[in-house]
Amino acid sequence: MRITTATLILAVLCSVALGQNPTSKSDQKLIEQIIENWNRGWQTVDAKLAAQDYSENADWTNAFGIRKKGRYEIERFLTQVFSQSFVMAGESKNVQQSVRFIKPDIAVVTTRVERAGQQTSSGEVLGSRQTSHLRVFVKSGGSWKIVSHLISDARDPERRDN
Repeated sequence: MRITTATLILAVLCSVALGQNPTSKSDQKLIEQIIENWNRGWQTVDAKLAAQDYSENADWTNAFGIRKKGRYEIERFLTQVFSQSFVMAGESKNVQQSVRFIKPDIAVVTTRVERAGQQTSSGEVLGSRQTSHLRVFVKSGGSWKIVSHLISDARDPERRDN
């Protein structure tokens, strides 16, 4: 009985120390691919690609407080955004990201993005933007979908007009 109890305690301690279940490494790769789809959609001006991994009833809020509900509404809005050259000016790069599994079928992902070269509608180049993305993923039917995505924008306090 002692060996069984010790083995059980060791197994629990190892799983707590690792913080992940046995499938989370492969699930993490799938989630990271979904975020890469979003990034590639922005790079290639492909709203369908950027929105393809949202659930039918996903909540989405951008850095300016605009809210959309569901994959199709998000895709329609991104199509409008992508048609505005001043928004699409510049380049973004992910500088930090963490994936945390709340349960085997629920994950929270935070991503910090730096964007340089974006413009205002009048053509003025914005300084470097720092945005944070908070996404909630749910695994259903064997695939991961984004059910909530909140984008926040940390701007230079000197530039409150942008």
